[in-house]
Parts: sequence; C-alpha cells; structure tokens
Amino acid sequence: MSDGKLFGKCKSQELRVELDQAKKKSKPQPKVKIVLKKAISNMILHNNELAHLLPDVISLMAIDDFEIRALSSQFIAHYAPLDRDKAKGALKFYERFGDDLNANIRALAVRTVSSINLPEFISLGLPMAKRLLHDNSPHVRTSAAFAAARLYQHDNERTMKHGLIEDLNELLYDENEVVVANALAALNSITESDKSLQLTIDKNHSLSLAKSLSSANECRRVYLLHALMSFVPQESNDALTLIELVLPCLVHDNSAVVLNAIKVIVYLCNYVEGPEVAVPGLAKRIGSSLVSLLSKPPEIQFLVLRNVILLLLGKRYMLDVDVEQFFWKFDDPIYVRDTKLEIIYLLADEQNVGVVFRELEEYATEIDANMARKAIRAFGNLAIKLEVTAQQSVDTLIDLLADGIPHIVQESIVVLKNVFRKYPGRFDYAIQPAIKNYEITEEKDAKVSVCWIVGQYAEQIPDAHKILSYLVDSFSESALEVQYVLLTAVVKYYLKFPTSGEALLIKVLKLATEVSDNPDVRDRGFFYWRMITSPNNGGSDGEFQKRTKEIVIDTEPLISSENENIDPSILEELELNIGTLVSVYLKSVEHVFRLAKRKSLPYSPALQPRRKSETPKPSSRPPAQQRPSQSSLSHNHNKPLPPVQRGPSSGSSSTTPSRVSSGNEEKISIGKRLGRKATRLVSKK
Repeated sequence: MSDGKLFGKCKSQELRVELDQAKKKSKPQPKVKIVLKKAISNMILHNNELAHLLPDVISLMAIDDFEIRALSSQFIAHYAPLDRDKAKGALKFYERFGDDLNANIRALAVRTVSSINLPEFISLGLPMAKRLLHDNSPHVRTSAAFAAARLYQHDNERTMKHGLIEDLNELLYDENEVVVANALAALNSITESDKSLQLTIDKNHSLSLAKSLSSANECRRVYLLHALMSFVPQESNDALTLIELVLPCLVHDNSAVVLNAIKVIVYLCNYVEGPEVAVPGLAKRIGSSLVSLLSKPPEIQFLVLRNVILLLLGKRYMLDVDVEQFFWKFDDPIYVRDTKLEIIYLLADEQNVGVVFRELEEYATEIDANMARKAIRAFGNLAIKLEVTAQQSVDTLIDLLADGIPHIVQESIVVLKNVFRKYPGRFDYAIQPAIKNYEITEEKDAKVSVCWIVGQYAEQIPDAHKILSYLVDSFSESALEVQYVLLTAVVKYYLKFPTSGEALLIKVLKLATEVSDNPDVRDRGFFYWRMITSPNNGGSDGEFQKRTKEIVIDTEPLISSENENIDPSILEELELNIGTLVSVYLKSVEHVFRLAKRKSLPYSPALQPRRKSETPKPSSRPPAQQRPSQSSLSHNHNKPLPPVQRGPSSGSSSTTPSRVSSGNEEKISIGKRLGRKATRLVSKK
C-alpha cells in the first residue's frame, strides 16, 4: 500500500476489525503493520477517537517483531495521556523490554516510557534511565541520555533525586563520541529550561570536543558547537585556539552547522582583543560562508539574511561582504527582497553609493507596488544617512514625482518630507514638485506629509490656500493623524497670512470643535482657539500673535537616520542566539518566548569591552579594480578557506556597462523609464 493511501480518516472500530482479521492469518505481521501505519497517520490528522484502540495496540506488543513494537510504542506514547487507565497495561511490557537482550528493544523501552508524562510511567522510567545510562551499547546510552532530559521536563525534582543529572555529566567523558555529543544535547536541553542550572565546560574538555568536530556528522556537529558556548575562556589564547578549530565548519554544506559555527566564533571573539587582526581574514571568511548560504531555499536565505543584519548592527568589523552580493534576484520572494533591501541600506557608504543608487532605481520601477515603495523609501533613508547622497536622492525623487503614478507619487512625498526636515532650506526647489499632485494623495502618510509641507513652507507655495482649502473640505472623513497635522498647518498658514487665512482657520476650528466626535481632536481645536484668541499672545512691541508664533512656528528638530542601533545588552543577547528564531525577530528573548532563559556573556579576565560596530578596515581589502579572485584571496590566510561556490548574483547584471550611458548619449531619467513600463502594462491589459 502506498503511503498516500494511509492518510485517510479512520474510525477505531474499522481498524479493530482489520486487526482481528490480521490476527487470524498465519503470518499477521504485514497486515498488522499496515493497520498501525493507518493509526499513526490518523495521529497526524488529530483523530483522538482512536484512543479507544489502546488495549488492542498494547496487546500487539507481544508479537516478536521490532517494527510492530516501535509503531505500537509511537501510538501508545501519543494516546496514553487520553486514557490513563488503559495505558497502564503497557507498563508490564516496557518493564520487561528494559532488560531485553536486544539493544534496540532496550532503547525503545526507555525512549517510550520517558515520553509519557504519567506518574506510573515516570516511576518506571527513572530507574530504567539511570540503569541504561551505563549500558554497554552506545545506542542505548544515547537513548537514555535523551530520556533523562525528557524525564527532567516531566518531574525535575525526582530526576535530580535519582542522580540522573550527575550520570549525564559522566557521559561527557564517554569513550564514544556519539554518546558525548548526545549527552551534551540532553544537558543543553535541561539547562535551557532551568534558570538555576548552567552547563560549564573546562579548557581540556572544550578542546577535545572541538577536535572531534571534524569526525562528527551534521547533527553531532551542531550539538558540539552549541556545547562550546558553555566554555568561558580565561585567556585570549584559549579563545583563539578554539576559533581556529571551529573555522573549518564555516565551509560546511549544512546551514545549521555554518550558523552555529558563526555563533561560536562571534561568542569567542568577545574574549579576544582585535579578533579581525588576531585571526587574519576572519571577517572575509565569515562573510563568504554567509553568502554561500544564499543559494539555499528561500526560508534558509531569510534566516541567514536576518543574521547578517544582526552582525551588521552589532559587529560590523567581523563581516566583510560586498553590497552587490545582496542585490535582488529575479526569483527572490518578497520577504527575501525586503530583507536584502535592509542590508543594502546598512552596507551603503560613500564608496559604493553609486552602485547602490543604480540598483535602487531599478527597484523603484518594479511592477510590485509594495517593493517599489520600499525602494523609494530607501532613497530617503540614504539621503538622511549619507549627506553626500542627498542631492542625487532628491533629483531622483523629483523624477518619480513627474510621472504621476499614484503610489509612486505618494511614497515620494513622504520621503521628501523627511529630507526637508533633515536639510532645512537646502532643497526648497523640490517643495513645489512635492505638493503639485496633492489631489491624488489618498493614503494617510502622504496626506500628513502634504499638510506638513504646506504649513511649514506656506510662504514659498503660491497655491497654499487652495491646497489647504481642498484638504479642509474632507477634514471629517480624514484619518485622525491627518486631522491633527491639518489643524496645525492651517494655524501656521493663518499666522503667516492672517488676512487670507482667517476664514479658513475659523472653518477648520469649527469642524474640530463642533463637528468632530473625537475628544483628542476637539481638545486640540479648543487649544488652538484659546491660544489664538488670548489677549496676552501679542508681543511687547505689538507684533501679531508673537507668542503663538513662538509655540507653533518654531524650528523643527533635525531628524537623524532611522535608528539602526539596538540596545547593546539586547545585541549581546542576540549574538548568543545566532541562527535561532530569536535572531529573526531582533528582539530580546523574553519578548519572543516568555519562559525562555536569557543569555549574557559570562565574566572572565579575558572579556573585552564592547566595541562600536565599525566597518572593516579598507586596508585589509584590495581596490575593486585590482581585487583578485576568491581562490587567490584564500592564499593570504593563515588557514586557507576553500572557494565557496554560489549562484550568480543579480548584481552582476546591474553593474554591466550597458547600465551606464556613454558621453554622447542622453541620460534617460528614471521617471521616463517608469512611464514606459506603465505604458507597457496598460497596453497588455
């Protein structure tokens, strides 16, 4: 029977009939296995009605067939909590299996008993696990180690009293490397869930674990690497030795191994002064290993990219990558593109800003409106982050505004508002293009930006009264944020042009105080009304509304680049969780998992003060036009890094000579290119 036919919803009575028919045959094993597989597939379908089959399945444990016993144990472990009385019938079998001559049966017994959170099974599992932790078979010892971890989750006090934690510690010195790795995994599981326990490893043990990395398989490498996080270097040389032993894991094909290796290296570098100097080529090797993972499936790419952002925010000097490596590919899903755009913004500097701008211009003409918006927003963010890019950003945004496509225009207005605040008086020539298309603004943020620009620069806008009147007409239907800003904008206009603005001011104040049913809008309306009509708001020299102007028309505080920094203590915690779900959220562990154990760097005489996240020194990298290939770069390292194979980046197509117009050709504006794309889309429709 094919596996697909097993996944059909069954009733317990139907499966009981099939079992009875199978038992009548001379060789019932094949049919019994099919019935058990059907039952287990229904477990996945959450068919709890099959709990009535517990007595029938328990009776199958008497058949001397390991596969039947394994399938039956899986069924019992799942349904035992639903019918405790019937589940007790399996205890006699597992008590006998714990002393069976077959190592697989002994391992099955301790694994199943420890998986059932019932007092009777825990009472049987504790002495069984303690005994089998010293079994002759490595497979049984491994199963007993994980059983001890499960029993600790069920009843930590009894587990401690039976001395299972001490026995697990003894397994760390087992002669079998597989047993050691799995014992470490079990201990890590226990310490992660208990804030009172902490796994510590001494220097000699950590070195032996690191040396066994080369002979371990993928799963065991992950266990070993995770365990190395429990070693606290007392000297910088200890950390450097471990870093050298972990570095070969960076070129492993498994993404879990690579990310855990990076986590260990980043952790150990906290105990080394100038790790990028002490380990030549370290930043390049970490960067190459992360870029190589971008050929994995999109879900892995997303995890890797989020961890790249984490390293760029916290330890930029330990990551040497080129911005072109994070340009979009044609088949990237939206969430990958969005994350790559964040990385492009973080990597942008005065040296690569030309390449970044050419790429962002392509993104701004994307058919996907949401991604085009994000690209336009990146122009504004770059203008605020790097002053040298401000002029080019504003010129590009004016080009986009000229085309008149609604979502492009609205996003450009929002971005320009932030640029005006960052550089007051520098780009006044862009004010008129920014508010020219005010009639097509429908989104809240765009309307807020138009209101702010008109109120702030009313004296430079000939149609300021007309624009404000148009917006006031829809005051009651506007979003709350728009009403707030529009109120302030009209007051500013009145203070600058009392004669033409008086009627408009009275109209908007009446709408706010008499028509609006929102208490905040009404309060703000009354606040402005009383302030304007106060007899004491004039200056000593008789200046009109002097005190009101001091309050309302004041110099706006300059804005800085969007907060790209996270609290250092949170960054420290996130760096200890590289490759985990917490690193995706970029938030404290306690904010993501309420009961999770918070991590911090343990103190040591070798612990270095936290450094600023600075860019790797340019002297360590040759100029772009003379940069050697990846394979030749690796020869400059003390320990050569094998060349990393990765698919071609979309950046290669973005920087070809065809993208740059020659001196005799007229430069085509981004607005014209966008217009041609929109024309093609309309014609297709």
